[in-house]
Amino acid sequence: MGTKIAFKWSKKITSSQVVHLIKAERNVDKALAIFDLATAEYANGFRHDHSTFGVIINRLVSANKFGPAEDLLDRMKEEKCDVREDIFLSICRGYGRVHRPLDAMRVFGKMKDFQCEPSKRSYITMFDILVDENQLKLAFRFYRHMREVGVQTSVVTLNILIKALCKNSGTLDSAIHIFREMPNRGCPPDSYTYGTLINGLCKFGKLTDAKVFFEEMKMRDCSPSVITYSSLIHGLCQSNNINEALDLLEEMKNNGMEPNVFTYSSLMDGLCKDSRSSKAMELLETMVSKRCKPNMITYSSLIHGLCKEGRLHQAVEILDRMKLQGLQPDAGLYGKIISGFCDVNKFEEAARFLDEMVLDNLAKQINLESSC
Repeated sequence: MGTKIAFKWSKKITSSQVVHLIKAERNVDKALAIFDLATAEYANGFRHDHSTFGVIINRLVSANKFGPAEDLLDRMKEEKCDVREDIFLSICRGYGRVHRPLDAMRVFGKMKDFQCEPSKRSYITMFDILVDENQLKLAFRFYRHMREVGVQTSVVTLNILIKALCKNSGTLDSAIHIFREMPNRGCPPDSYTYGTLINGLCKFGKLTDAKVFFEEMKMRDCSPSVITYSSLIHGLCQSNNINEALDLLEEMKNNGMEPNVFTYSSLMDGLCKDSRSSKAMELLETMVSKRCKPNMITYSSLIHGLCKEGRLHQAVEILDRMKLQGLQPDAGLYGKIISGFCDVNKFEEAARFLDEMVLDNLAKQINLESSC
């Protein structure tokens, strides 16, 4: 049986009324039923147009119902309804969101079949989806195609290209080369360009270069974003430059920027690996006071650091806080605490946490011989 709709149609229906009804209906299947009923009820004259097709296709894409969305796209063609690029881009972005870039590319390729010529915006959207989903060979081919069909180079397209080149250590030099060429192409780098390059350099351990670009961007009045600060802080912590990372945190705050969970977690992980769990605990309290909610990585870093320093009871307190927040500890965290208690011959405490693991169905995931 189909979905039943409990409302009465007005004597005369308009496209704007159908759009309003579809938007107001929270259930996507009922929204689709409203769309279908509009023509069934008014077979003597009402026809869907770009606005009604567009709103229901957007609803279907948001609910990951791509099959019905594409069926409606084909129906628009059959009914000779004007199909604009925003509908295609909605479907392409939806496929990108669920990590189906090849389907996004397929839908993009259908645009000309609908006499819808892709604009610069469409090309940039598709290029960005391919890069974000690591379809790099296809992305580079697509970029060449963009140049061939006359899509003009812009800061946005070059930023996406640099983002693609920063995904592999072997192409970082090419990213830097394009970055240096940007002013000559009439496209001076912006804050996003610098941030992308700094993130790529940090990811592959090229901290000296990252710091050079970081200082350069500040000299050129390109304000670093929270993401850029966090990338550099993470890179510094990974290379054990903890004090420099802490200085950068203070600079960030002085510039009116609030660190995010990634910033705090990176610092806590670095501090704990440097046997400075007390400072990490201070940062935990700071982030909580700033209403920045800790995540699994935050708690895991702290528990590992506290166990490493033999501060087992504090590690247990953090484990309890984690569970109160609704986060489920994994076998590795339990194993770390069990090992810590075994190392100091506190076998009863170790057994209690082993019992907790059994209750949480985690016992099979740990090698107990290596724990005690």
